[in-house]
Amino acid sequence: MCQIVTDQQRIAQLEEQIVELKARLPKHSPPPGMLIQLDELEDELAALYQRLGGVQTSAPGGGGAASTAGTAGGK
Repeated sequence: MCQIVTDQQRIAQLEEQIVELKARLPKHSPPPGMLIQLDELEDELAALYQRLGGVQTSAPGGGGAASTAGTAGGK
C-alpha cells in the first residue's frame, strides 16, 4: 500500500509541474526544450496512470502543444 501512496504523490507532483510548465509556455514559438520537458512529464504521468489501472481523461491544464507531438508526419 505504501507504493500506491508514493505513486499518488508522484502523480500530484507531475500534475503540478505540468500545469506550471504550461503556464510559462509562450503561445508563439515555444522553446523546443520546454516542449520536450512537457512531453516527458506527460509520458511519465500517463505511465503512472496506466500502471495504477486508472483512466486518464486528459492532461492537467488542458491540451498543450506537446499533446499532439508525434501525431503529424508520415503514414
